[in-house]
Amino acid sequence: MKKSLIYIFFFVFSVSLVGCLTVETKEYSFKLKSGKSGTGKIKYINIMHTMDSASTVEAEYEDLMTNYLNGKKPEDEMLGVKNVKKRLFEEDNHLCGEITFEFDDITALKFYNFKDKVWAYSLGGGSLFGGSETYFSSNGTFGGENMPAIFWDGNEDEFKFKTTIAQNDKKNESLLDIWKKKNDK
Repeated sequence: MKKSLIYIFFFVFSVSLVGCLTVETKEYSFKLKSGKSGTGKIKYINIMHTMDSASTVEAEYEDLMTNYLNGKKPEDEMLGVKNVKKRLFEEDNHLCGEITFEFDDITALKFYNFKDKVWAYSLGGGSLFGGSETYFSSNGTFGGENMPAIFWDGNEDEFKFKTTIAQNDKKNESLLDIWKKKNDK
């Protein structure tokens, strides 16, 4: 039942992002402290508006600010996280976002521990925060296109990986300019 709810969450969140907000790249970092508990960070690089979306850049920006940064949407959609902190910032002429959090059980975040010998994270079936993510790099071993999972040694306590989502092209428009304008930057 719990696993079904997780997959439903990822599907619903994936659909909610279609044609609206997107990012070029995501960087994930999870650090175990004790047992299966620990801390996590997800960095969203180059937050963009999809130009073929029916909504405007201004509407997308307001959605980002109201529901994600100042709202509880990430907390409501990330099962098992607590003490969530969010921020937006400029880096390398891109609008970036960052969410940091704590968790009591990393397996609620799509990680699997096989007999304390191997940790695995599945990129299949929608990944954290939806969208169609493609593996880019990690400190683990990628299983390849036929097995879209990342594997780590069972003794590992830090898991890092990077995915790509959307290209910075004419179909997408960065939200950096509107963020600077609204924040007097």
